[in-house]
Amino acid sequence: MKANTYLYKKIRKIDHDVLRPTFHFNAPVGWINDPNGLIYYKNYYQLYYQYNPYAPHWDSMHWGHARSKDGIHWQDMPVAMKPDHEYDKSGVFSGSAIEKGGKLYVIYTGHVDENGKAVETQCVAVSDDGVDFKKYKNNPVMTIADLPGEVDESNFRDPKVFEHDGKYYCVIAAAINGHGSLILFESEDLLHWSFKSILLQGEKYGLMTECPDYFNIDGKDYLAFSVILGDDKHSIVYIAEGHMDWQTFKFELEKCDRLDDGDDFYASQSFMNEKGERIVIPWLRSADHVNYLEESGHLWNGMMGIPRKLTIDNNELIQSPLGKFKQISLSDSEITLGINQLAEDIPVSYSLILKGDNGEIYITRTNESQYTIDIHSPAFTEELVWHSNKHKLTLVIDNSSLEIFSQTKTLSVVTFIAGINRMELKKVDL
Repeated sequence: MKANTYLYKKIRKIDHDVLRPTFHFNAPVGWINDPNGLIYYKNYYQLYYQYNPYAPHWDSMHWGHARSKDGIHWQDMPVAMKPDHEYDKSGVFSGSAIEKGGKLYVIYTGHVDENGKAVETQCVAVSDDGVDFKKYKNNPVMTIADLPGEVDESNFRDPKVFEHDGKYYCVIAAAINGHGSLILFESEDLLHWSFKSILLQGEKYGLMTECPDYFNIDGKDYLAFSVILGDDKHSIVYIAEGHMDWQTFKFELEKCDRLDDGDDFYASQSFMNEKGERIVIPWLRSADHVNYLEESGHLWNGMMGIPRKLTIDNNELIQSPLGKFKQISLSDSEITLGINQLAEDIPVSYSLILKGDNGEIYITRTNESQYTIDIHSPAFTEELVWHSNKHKLTLVIDNSSLEIFSQTKTLSVVTFIAGINRMELKKVDL
C-alpha cells in the first residue's frame, strides 16, 4: 500500500502536465473509461474504473480504484482487479457494487476474446475492505443461456446491482434480436441469479445498450443507459422516467431524454451518498479526439466528470455539481478553475469568452433558449448548439474540460484547453 502511494504521487509530481485536470478524477498514468462500483463504503466515496495502467489507450481492462471524502479530492488506491481467470482473461469489464453484511460485493462483466470471438458473462468478487478482492469460485453467475430470444454473446454486460424489498436485482445491457435491451435479474444472496424480465427493448435503443442504471428519487423510477446508435453516430446517454411494476417486473415508460447534451458525456453511473442523495459520475471521453493525448505525448488519457447531485423540483429532474460554488459577475475579468455560478443571465446577442493559456471558449446566447458553444483548442475547433430555458448558468471549469449546468439541462465537453483564468463579455452580430 505504501509503495503504491509513493509511486502514484511520484508519477503525478514528475508529470508536469498542464492539460491534466485539477479536480476531475484522472488516473496517475494510463487510460481510463467507465466509472465502476460507485458506492459510499467505509466512510469514503469509492470510485472504481476501467483502467489500462500500461498505456494511454484502451486495452486489456483492469479495475482501477480511488477514494474520496467529498467526491472532489481523490486518493489513488491500488488496482482492485485484473484479468486473471478463464472467464475474464481478456478484460475485467464494467460493473457495480453493493454492501452486504459489512462486505463489499461487486458484480462485473468478464470478457473473453479468442480467435476473433468475444464472450461476455457476469461475475462476482467480494472484499472485506474495498481494497483487496477475491473472485467467487463459481463464476460466472449469469450467462446468455438465461436470456430469451436471439442474444449476441459478445454484447451482454455492465450489471448495475441494487436492493429492493429484501431482494437483490441487476439491470444489465444486452443485444437481443438485434436491438439494444435492458434486462432484469433477481437474487436472494448476490451469488445465484435468475432472469426476470426485459425492461426496455427496441430499435430506438440502437444496436446495443451499455452501462444501465436504475434508481428511484422521490417516488419516481428512472433508467439511465448509454446507447450505441451505429452508422457513425455518437453513442449517447439517455434517462428514461417511468414506473417500475414490482409485481410484473415491467418498466412502464413515460418519457425519455438525454441525461446530458454533450457527446463527451458517457457511461454514467449513480450511487447513494452518506446523506441519502443520488449522485451521478460520468466518464468524459472526448468522443471525436480520443487519441489526442496519447498522440501528443501525454501519460494519461480520460477523466471523470464532476459528481452531480440529482433532485426533483416541480416534477423536473435537476442536476447540480458537487463542491463549493463561487458567485461571479459578467463584469468580472478574472475567473478561476472550479464551480463558477453566474450572477446574471448572458444577454441575447452576447458572448461570454473564457480565455485559457492555449485556447478560448465562446458561450453565445443566440436567442431566448439557444446558445452556441465555440471551442478553439489545440486539438480542434468546433461549434456546438445547446438549448436551455433556464439561464442562471453554472460553469464547471477545469483544465481540459467544461461542464455547463442550467438546472434541467447540462452540457459536458472535453476541450484540451488549459489554464482558463480570464473572461470577457462581448456583444456580437448574429
